[in-house]
Amino acid sequence: MLAKHGWVRSIVMYTKPLLLAAMGVALGSSAYAAGRAACDDKLINALRQCQRIVGTMRADKAGQMRVFASDGSEFTAGQAQWMKGQLRLVAWACTHGDCADAARRLADVQQLLNEHHRSFS
Repeated sequence: MLAKHGWVRSIVMYTKPLLLAAMGVALGSSAYAAGRAACDDKLINALRQCQRIVGTMRADKAGQMRVFASDGSEFTAGQAQWMKGQLRLVAWACTHGDCADAARRLADVQQLLNEHHRSFS
């Protein structure tokens, strides 16, 4: 009896893509969460701390050679761009389960930050 109605076929036809999309999102979310868990909390916290400092580095005008972090540290624009790129690669490595690469890259960024850190004492 239901097969005779065209509207039933229409509903099934339109809901299939939505169901497939929902399943894809659910699978993708679980894969992201599984990859995210590959890096330990210590590394993730260090990444967030670096992102907080590096994220404040902005050139006030185009072509500016020096940028300053929120803690007063001074960097070249190239160093700031390099650190931003490295932090993106750290996040990518964590989501893809490559903790060794993430830790190495994060250590390089931390070293540069520490070399330029200004002491306010």
